[in-house]
Amino acid sequence: MNTIKFCAKCGAPIGPEEKFCGGCGASIAEMEAEAGISTQQAAPAQAPVQQAQPVQQQAPQYAQPANNYAQAAAPAAAKPNPFAKLGEWVKGHKKITLIAAAALIVVIVAIIILCNILKYQVIDAKDLFKFEFKGIDGCGYVEAELNCYDKSYYSMSDATSALGDLADEADLDLGDLDDLSDFASSSDKSSKVSKYFAIDKKTLTKAFNKADDFAEAKQMRNALLKTNSDGEYKLKISFDKKANKNLKNGDKVKCTVKYNEDSLKDKNIKLKNTEFEVTVKDLKNGEEIDFFKGVEVKFSGFDGNGSADVSYDSAYPFIYYDYDYKSDLKNGDKYTVTANIDIYGAEESGDMTWFEYDDKYYTYKTADVKDGKVTKDFTVEGLEKTQEIDPFEGLEFECSGGVPFVKPYSVKSESIPAALKDNVSYSVSCDDYIGIGGTFKVTCSPYSSLARNGITLSGKTETNDWGDTVYVKEITVDETFPAYVTADNGKAAMDSYQSYIDDKIEDMRKDIKGHYAPYPADFDGKVTSIESFDYVDTYVAFTNKKNYDSWENTNALYNLYKITVKTDKEKKAVSFYASIYCSNIVATGETFTEEPYFSTSYYNKEADFKKKVIEAEGYTTTKAGAASKPATDDSSSAAANEATTTTTTTAKTDSSVAETTTSAKDKATTTTLVP
Repeated sequence: MNTIKFCAKCGAPIGPEEKFCGGCGASIAEMEAEAGISTQQAAPAQAPVQQAQPVQQQAPQYAQPANNYAQAAAPAAAKPNPFAKLGEWVKGHKKITLIAAAALIVVIVAIIILCNILKYQVIDAKDLFKFEFKGIDGCGYVEAELNCYDKSYYSMSDATSALGDLADEADLDLGDLDDLSDFASSSDKSSKVSKYFAIDKKTLTKAFNKADDFAEAKQMRNALLKTNSDGEYKLKISFDKKANKNLKNGDKVKCTVKYNEDSLKDKNIKLKNTEFEVTVKDLKNGEEIDFFKGVEVKFSGFDGNGSADVSYDSAYPFIYYDYDYKSDLKNGDKYTVTANIDIYGAEESGDMTWFEYDDKYYTYKTADVKDGKVTKDFTVEGLEKTQEIDPFEGLEFECSGGVPFVKPYSVKSESIPAALKDNVSYSVSCDDYIGIGGTFKVTCSPYSSLARNGITLSGKTETNDWGDTVYVKEITVDETFPAYVTADNGKAAMDSYQSYIDDKIEDMRKDIKGHYAPYPADFDGKVTSIESFDYVDTYVAFTNKKNYDSWENTNALYNLYKITVKTDKEKKAVSFYASIYCSNIVATGETFTEEPYFSTSYYNKEADFKKKVIEAEGYTTTKAGAASKPATDDSSSAAANEATTTTTTTAKTDSSVAETTTSAKDKATTTTLVP
């Protein structure tokens, strides 16, 4: 008879053949060992338990085993086992149970694999590189390199970061180090490189979001930046050499990323998309070379004796030219110029050759160039027929001084006829300074090339000391020669120098204001303000003495000014005079001596100017400007403006007093000093 037992752990019923409790899974053998009974003893124990009520006196004989099962059965009756039916269901559905267990194992393994995968920073390899397309459309190629900073930036960034931490700990002031650190971590630079090669903390930690902190992010970045013994990055891109040439815009180029997978895994990095294509773009159209661009050939001279002048504007710095220096050309001849192209690294593509020079691309038809040379023939034309020329017509002369003390010393080259410039030479002979009507001698010496150029000269000839035939002419000085400025054009000369004079006036204002009276002006105190700076007149002093061989001036031009100022000592405004002057001014037509030297002088009164300048020994001084301004500061100035004054002075010093006579006939004041 089968006896039903109950689990001592959970109270679930246990069949006679079962070794484990179907409710809690406890070992029946272990429970029996703990209770001190065997499986065989369990069966008789049931009878006393069932008969315990009518025969109570026999209970002690089986008290221990009966008690054991009775205590186990009691809870089962009080609290049904929730797993009892589950155990029975499992026993009846063993196949389903095995399938569920297998599925659970698969899920657990998948979770483990997923966790293992998620720990890696997965990076698209293409995001690590920058690509540059070089060459020209149809003859291009691509280069790739890591899109990162120079290695020194990373060293600098690490150094500044370390020193910065040290400074914080030691409370040190590192001065400009903060600026250096800011530069190393600039977010602006991060935008120029891949985010995986950034320097600043924000960008780098965001890129490596699998990293625990900035330090780990830098380790991951540095794993991508490892180099070999030659200092080259281990992470790089390779191309099919045959495919990476003669590219045109729109072509696709396959890129293969080369790297050490295990070394990156050590830093929890995996690369994806390690083989991809890039599209060729931005290739420029190369400039096709015009080998003779900017080359100009001019023919000059006479038919049968012509010559060529070759010029070029160096349109291409890698081309230089060769040509013949012939002097026997005639109209219709062929004149050859050779262009030599001097380049390295040129590549042929189809019927074209291309190369890069100074960041620009050029092409030319391969067949046009032989041994690095290209030739072009120019037709000789425009050579003149033989002609007779007057070698003295239109000549102008370089002179020293001016009329009445002028001395020509050479011929101005620009006045020589073009046909004679390289075929003759001129010499000028003038023994002394001369005036209007004076004469000097000019000699023209022809070269042997003159005859070859088909030119003959007209005029009087002589034989020089070497037995050569020369052409000579006596030239007379006229009004076209340079002349010293006089009262007639003195005002025009000074007006032409107005910009210089304005600068001088500005300097004088600065020297006067805030200072004491400029010597020899006489007033008390410092100048507080300049009330007026009035132009009085222009004067021209001229001498008939030949002063060209001494320190004395032939002429001098003066602008006289009346200056009124207030001072911190004088009760009312005071006035004094100043002159701005230059000397030895020569006029050639309407043109005056260039950039003369200007000086300034001060006077207490206008009379002092008269004494120092107008009455200067040996000079005739004449008003050359507007005579409406007073010449003196006394009450007779109005009358003086209507008078002509002639002063004759014997040879004395500048302080000599002149005798003056006045006649009312001109509106100019003239002072004549006799040496």
